[in-house]
Amino acid sequence: MNIINISRQEKKVAGSTEIHKEFTGTALQGWILVSAAWLSTMANQVVSPILPRMTQYFSDQPSVDVLISLAATLPALFVAILAIPAGIFADRFGHKRLLFSTVLIYGLVGTAPLWLKTLQHIVISRAFVGIAEAAIMTCSTALIGAYFMGTRRERYLALQTGTAPIVAIICTWLGGTLGEANWRNAYMIYFFAFLLIPLTGFFLKEPVIRHKDDSADAPSRDGSSRSFRWGSLMQDWGKLIGICIITIFAMTAFLVTIIQLSFVLTERGMDSPLLIGRWASIAMFANPLGALLFTLIPWRSIPKLTLAFFLFSCGFFVISLSSTWQAAVAGAVIANLGAGMILPTLITWALSTISPEQRGAGTGAWQAANFLGQFLSPLIILALKRLTGSLSAAIMVYAILCCVFGFIALAGAVRLRKQAA
Repeated sequence: MNIINISRQEKKVAGSTEIHKEFTGTALQGWILVSAAWLSTMANQVVSPILPRMTQYFSDQPSVDVLISLAATLPALFVAILAIPAGIFADRFGHKRLLFSTVLIYGLVGTAPLWLKTLQHIVISRAFVGIAEAAIMTCSTALIGAYFMGTRRERYLALQTGTAPIVAIICTWLGGTLGEANWRNAYMIYFFAFLLIPLTGFFLKEPVIRHKDDSADAPSRDGSSRSFRWGSLMQDWGKLIGICIITIFAMTAFLVTIIQLSFVLTERGMDSPLLIGRWASIAMFANPLGALLFTLIPWRSIPKLTLAFFLFSCGFFVISLSSTWQAAVAGAVIANLGAGMILPTLITWALSTISPEQRGAGTGAWQAANFLGQFLSPLIILALKRLTGSLSAAIMVYAILCCVFGFIALAGAVRLRKQAA
C-alpha cells in the first residue's frame, strides 16, 4: 500500500505537484528510518540463542514446545496479516505519527519479558511486538519513499535491506552473551527502541504534499481511471501466486538455521547461550555472503533459485547427519549461503511479473508470503519432529524437500534455456 502511494506521489511530482522544500530528506532522517527497520530484524534474532534455556525454564508448563515456537515467530504472523492494513491506516493517521507511536509500543512490549512471569504472557507480548513491527516496517519504508527521490531513495532502501544481516549477527551474538547469566537479559536489547523514540519524534516530519491537480487519479483520455484496480491486477497474478507459494516454503527453510540451530547445538553438547550465540552469529556471516553471491552470478532468477535450494539441501543434510557441534555449524554455514541468496532472488522474480502501477500490491502479497513462511517454520519443524522422532530427522526431511525443489527449479531452468535457444 505504501509503495503504491509512493508511486502516485512520483506521478504527481511530474504533474506539477508542489513539494515543500523542508520535507526533502536529510542524511539524519534517512539513517533514523533505516535504524527503525532494524527493529524488525531484531524480532527473531534476539530470542534464538535463549530458546533452549526458555524451554528448560518453562518445562513444567503444558504445550511448552508450541508456546516457545510461538514466542519465536508470532511477530512474523502479525506482520504478514497487518502490513497492508497498517499502510492504509498510516495514510489516514500519518506515517510519522504512527511510526513514533509504534516504536514506543515496540519498546514497551519488547522488553516486557524481563518482568513477565508466565510463558503465556510472554507469547502475548510477542504478538504485540509483531503488531508494532508491521506498522514500523510500513511507515519507515513509506517515509523513505516520501523524503527521497531517485538514487538517494535507492541508496537508503538498499541500506535498509543491506544492513539487516549485520544487525542480525550482532543481535544473535548479544542475545547469547546477555542470556548467559539469565535468559531474560537478552530482552534488554529491545531497549534500543527507546533510543529511537526521541529521534522519530523530533527529527522526522510528516511530509505534506500540495497538489495543483490530482493527475494520478484523473480520468485518462479514454475515460477510464488510472487509479489502482484489483481486476487489472488479477490478470497478472498467475505467476505471482506461484512465486508466493514457493516463497512460503523457502522462508520456512530460511528460518530452520535461525531458530533450530540453538537446539541442534544443545543436542550436540553445547548448553551455553554465550557459545550458542557466538557460533550461530559466525554461521550467519554466510547470509550476507549469499546475498553477495546473488549480485555476482550473472544468472536469471530460476537458475539462482536452483542453486539456493541445493545449498539449503546440502546444509541441512550436513546438520542432520552431524554428530558434533562443529559439523552442525558447518552445515549451517552452507544452508545460510542459500538463505542469503534466495531472498533477493525471490523478490526480484516476483517484481518482474507485476507491472509498475501494480507493484505495491504485488510486493505486499510477496511480503505476506514471506512472513507467513517465517511464522510456519518452527511449527512445521515441531510437527516433523513429533512425526519422525527427532530434530535431526525433521531437518533431514527438509533436506530432501529442498533437494526436490532444487531439481524442479533445475528442470524449469533447462526448459527456459531450450525455449530461448
